[in-house]
Amino acid sequence: MQVLKSSASSAARIMGERTTLAMNLADGGSKNALKQVVRPNSISKTMRKAGVALLLSPDPFTDVPGAIMLGASFATRNKDPLSPASVFAETRKLLAEMGSFL
Repeated sequence: MQVLKSSASSAARIMGERTTLAMNLADGGSKNALKQVVRPNSISKTMRKAGVALLLSPDPFTDVPGAIMLGASFATRNKDPLSPASVFAETRKLLAEMGSFL
């Protein structure tokens, strides 16, 4: 009997916690924060888009700034924030390298 009461109490607590979590994650700020964790903003990607847009515009005076922005985007690509997927891939690569030494 005590086991059933304990199980029912545990299930009710879990459902309450899930409801609280769902309400907190429904907030717009939380959604944006989680989106930044999964896919962080990349300054080099933004610079690349702006550089290409300047190069494709018909005005000849925008070609020089567009080329500079495009080149700078490739130079700063290594300074982008890491996403969880890239951290996982790097960890797998390091573990494979460590395994090859043994």
